[in-house]
Amino acid sequence: MVDPAGQPRRARSDATRQRILDTAREAFARQGYTGTTITDIARPLGITTAALYYHFASKADILDSLLAEPLAAYARLIEDATAHRLDAPELLAAYLDFMAETRELIPVVAADPAIGAILDERLPRTPQQMTAAIIAALTGPHPSRAKTIRAHAALAAVKEATLAAMSDTDTLRPRDRAEILAAALRALDGP
Repeated sequence: MVDPAGQPRRARSDATRQRILDTAREAFARQGYTGTTITDIARPLGITTAALYYHFASKADILDSLLAEPLAAYARLIEDATAHRLDAPELLAAYLDFMAETRELIPVVAADPAIGAILDERLPRTPQQMTAAIIAALTGPHPSRAKTIRAHAALAAVKEATLAAMSDTDTLRPRDRAEILAAALRALDGP
């Protein structure tokens, strides 16, 4: 079916839906999830709240849509880590790629404690338990205190360096990716 503008209605609806998600991501990062209203999302798009509700049932539905794929990807990463399908360099590389792909959502999740509670409801494990699973996969069984500290340092290096490397670009340069991974592996391996 074609709308009066000559575009297929489904394509136009998908484009509007994506614009809503993009605007919501920015508003959630700037004002926090709790501090953002449906009007705050609809107004910059030049649409009514009723039009927004045509695409999303609620603000929580918008957040769910923003988080669905990243949460599924993170769950797969944790599953791979727990099942020991990846060695330490592969796991750090997979985590690096995850961080690069989800960097726009990091401020959204970090900006509002309410999102932490929402994540706790939707995830099979808490974010802390999921991070602990990655740390355990990096350290192996019966790690020393030093090995555990180095695993945390390696994970932090990946997260922070990826966000820093992508602060001015939409793509992670291969050279930057290699440098981040090398730094993380140096942190993990220690002196």
